[in-house]
Amino acid sequence: MKENKKMVNTNEKMKNSNLIKKATIVIGLIFLLIIYKRYLSNITAQNIRAWISTFGVFAPIAYMFVWALLPIFFFPVPVLALAGGLSFGLIEGTVFTLIGAIINSSLMFIIAKVLAKEMVRNYLEKKLPEKWWKIFMESEGRQGFIIIFICRLIPIMPYNVINYAAGLTNISFLNYSLATAIGILPGTLVFINVGDKLLDVKSPEFVVSIILLIMLMVVSVLLGKYATKRHDQR
Repeated sequence: MKENKKMVNTNEKMKNSNLIKKATIVIGLIFLLIIYKRYLSNITAQNIRAWISTFGVFAPIAYMFVWALLPIFFFPVPVLALAGGLSFGLIEGTVFTLIGAIINSSLMFIIAKVLAKEMVRNYLEKKLPEKWWKIFMESEGRQGFIIIFICRLIPIMPYNVINYAAGLTNISFLNYSLATAIGILPGTLVFINVGDKLLDVKSPEFVVSIILLIMLMVVSVLLGKYATKRHDQR
């Protein structure tokens, strides 16, 4: 009898604990959404540039700080990259963006690992195409590295969702981090270059930057089709 009572009490505690976790996550998601809608949704690349410029010599640190935090709230990362190009130019903007993005992607990966997976999974599953969600969930090891790498190359793939979704898979943190660092480099260079040339939209350099952006999107779509075809053949 005592053992049964202990089991019942243990089960009740576990249920209560799960309810508290789920309630905390729901509240957290609502909080993130409110923060984004109220304070972040209207922020432009020019706004970010103006804000970080107030930090003077510490502007790069301010930029990397916002890069590390804002995507957690589902802030669009192309806006951040454009701000980096506007503020620091191609070379420095790329370096600072890569550092901020690697810190951010690591944070979001860990957040997904810590939070109750069911709630995060239910939310994120609606944000990715069904086929890509299946590919993600079945990926691990070398295959996981390749999938993350390809996803990072595709501008239309939601950066924020990939970060959280990867935390729900069996992909190792090392493979995830390496694939992220390498995969975001081409897109970062292209978007930073667009931002760098944004102040003179009539210049030949700006036209070239837009052509490179279009080329990146075309190549990434082809890579995406290759990845799905390869997965279907397994």
